[in-house]
Amino acid sequence: MPVPLVAHFRERPSGENQITSIDSDYGTLLDEEARQEVINQLRVPSGDLRRPMLGELRSSGGSDQPPMARAWKLSALDLNLPLAVTTASPESLEAKNLSGYQNLQKIRDEAAQFRRGYSDWRRGAARGARGEASFTAVHGLADAQAGSGLQGLSALEVQQQAPSQHSAPSPVSSRSRSRQSSRDLVGPAIAEDGTLLEVEMGVGTPTTNLSDTLSAAGDAADEAAPGDKLGDEATPHAALGDEASGDWLRFAFNPFSEPAAPKRQALPLCAANLAAIGAAGSAASLPAQGSREATAHIAHIGVGGFHRSHLAYVTDVLLTKQHAGEVKAAERWGIIGVGLMPWDKKMAEVLTKQDGLYSLLLRGNAAASARVIGSILEFVFVPADPEAALARLCSASVRIVSLTVTEKGYYRCTDGSLDRTAPLDIDEWGGARGLAQPRTAFGLICTILQRRRSAGLGPLTVLSCDNMPMNGSVCRAVTLDFASAVDPDLAAWMERDVAFPNSMVDRITPATENEHRELLRSEYGIVDEWPVIAEPFLQWVIEDSFSAGRPSWELAMPNDVMLTADVEPYELMKLRLLNSSHSALSCAAALSYAAMLCDHALADPDVFAFLRAYMLEVVKTLGSVHGVDLAEYQRSLLERFSNAYIKDKLA
Repeated sequence: MPVPLVAHFRERPSGENQITSIDSDYGTLLDEEARQEVINQLRVPSGDLRRPMLGELRSSGGSDQPPMARAWKLSALDLNLPLAVTTASPESLEAKNLSGYQNLQKIRDEAAQFRRGYSDWRRGAARGARGEASFTAVHGLADAQAGSGLQGLSALEVQQQAPSQHSAPSPVSSRSRSRQSSRDLVGPAIAEDGTLLEVEMGVGTPTTNLSDTLSAAGDAADEAAPGDKLGDEATPHAALGDEASGDWLRFAFNPFSEPAAPKRQALPLCAANLAAIGAAGSAASLPAQGSREATAHIAHIGVGGFHRSHLAYVTDVLLTKQHAGEVKAAERWGIIGVGLMPWDKKMAEVLTKQDGLYSLLLRGNAAASARVIGSILEFVFVPADPEAALARLCSASVRIVSLTVTEKGYYRCTDGSLDRTAPLDIDEWGGARGLAQPRTAFGLICTILQRRRSAGLGPLTVLSCDNMPMNGSVCRAVTLDFASAVDPDLAAWMERDVAFPNSMVDRITPATENEHRELLRSEYGIVDEWPVIAEPFLQWVIEDSFSAGRPSWELAMPNDVMLTADVEPYELMKLRLLNSSHSALSCAAALSYAAMLCDHALADPDVFAFLRAYMLEVVKTLGSVHGVDLAEYQRSLLERFSNAYIKDKLA
């Protein structure tokens, strides 16, 4: 059974052990001494304090540069390499032995080999999310035990009894022990079947050891069909058994787990269970008591994963910081979820059952976290009771109507105008009362605005967050077209007083899968019927044009949210570099690799090189973007597409 490492031991004919990469050999990249040093360095996770900086590594082979630095210079992630090569003088290239096509090709090939080995290591590394030193299984549990006389001990016990390797006890382990020793009652909680439970602080027993799970996973993978790999979509993790299945999920979706997280009774997500979930030791961030209060509201049409990964998330961060006194603002904003279409009924049922709460799982190559979002305070499903829903949405506290209804929800003709042949209910307009039962987003918006205007409440802002060019301008055009068809006076008032700011959102948010629900249950002790998974990266750029005030989103997350007078440069950057690159990646992967996930496709060095070259051509069509380094943005896109833990599908 091979240990899940970046390198395996293979037997030479002479009997010596040789370390060789899973998919590639470093022999053509560096001399033997430097190659061994690189492999040893890659075995230590990047978050481990014992891993030296590049400058601390000794050089070999007579080079002035450390071998790791030389390897990184060859890395395909280094966007400056092609520019440095193409702009260098012939004399400089000759002095560096880089002249000629063959040498350039050699650099590309060796860079691809290095990146493939590095990628394999990243996928195989199981590290502590909360500062724990490197997990023993990464270095080969059997070898570590045999060399230290700790045979028969678990990975966690090996770490606890090896002071020479770990200078201080694991903070995670000490927290787990303190939780297990506590027996304080924290009050009743609601179980999945609706019964009341007495919950004790820190009740739990250790899970199956992760190293045993990885071994079992490897055995299952060995018995699977050729080509199956641990972590692939087709991995038969059910074969690991019920106990091992949870740890398989943690390995595939969250390698930053606590290796010995205690088993705890998973509780359904609802307001009544928040205290019990926190007291049971869940690592998820939870809304503070009293933080879910608002004086102004955003009514959001089309509550899905994308909305909940950015607008609702940022609003929740703002509410939390306002409650803690970190952000001073006159208004506290909350969200009213609005379901308009028949398929919104399921979301309405789930969020109503969960008191508007849901979980956001952030998964990246360098971090993983879970946060329970509390910014959605209500949910109205318009078809169930249209008049009651309209009464709520027309209240004075609603200052913004936002929407994510996808491009097809705007009913546009090819020239951009409103398609009046669609079922728009124009004939059902009821004067000052608008539509009795709106069936489209702009029909609902015009009805809300008509009733507000009749009641003297003034205008509000319509904020489109859909992923299309100049979304606010598109929303304004079709909404004014509809208003002109039903009430020209309303259209004139809207054109003058109602703001339709443009916005751009950049965050990869895959569809929710059952694995995400199970991960949340086993890892965080939360039963959430519709969580959201997303990458850690977020960029939200909004045109600062609002009719009736707005939340101070940029104060809550200044590095992720920007208010600006012109969104278009950021939008073009995203559409041409991110969206078009994702499409190009899908085509290239289908032709050359047949991969279904972004990170799998980019593990192929030819696909990676193609995408990198594609970006270098596309970026020439862009002008400067204020506050953005386009070379760094390209590098970040390659890292984001290589994210192995959100399972972003190509199609």
